[in-house]
Amino acid sequence: MENAIQKFQNRGMRPSIQRAKILQYLLDKRNHPTVDLIYQELLPELPTLSRTTVYNTLDAFCENGLAIHLDFGEGFLRYDADTTPHSHFFCKCCQKVFDLEIPPEDIASKLPKGFVIQESQLYAFGVCEECNKAKL
Repeated sequence: MENAIQKFQNRGMRPSIQRAKILQYLLDKRNHPTVDLIYQELLPELPTLSRTTVYNTLDAFCENGLAIHLDFGEGFLRYDADTTPHSHFFCKCCQKVFDLEIPPEDIASKLPKGFVIQESQLYAFGVCEECNKAKL
């Protein structure tokens, strides 16, 4: 929890138990969760937690650079506490999301001359190794 509180202080955000638990969950799990998943996982530990609190907290994290939101067209957002430049792979079979180490520089090298990337989110869609093996 110390790691989460330090991150709040670095961003000028007021720490609370709910904020610290939600951020620590994102940092520990690395599973690109939804609001509902975070809510269900933390509810036994924080019985007064609401989905609205989780949603508003994640929104504040994204606004303050503590997390990013991911939209894979599922009708809801997923969240990632890894704010370093990287890409994501979405498995169409198991719906898991995997981090890809494809830096923006690789994309930038393919752009026409004079184009400058200011922000990048690359999503790849397909079948993960585990699901692919299961089909064989």
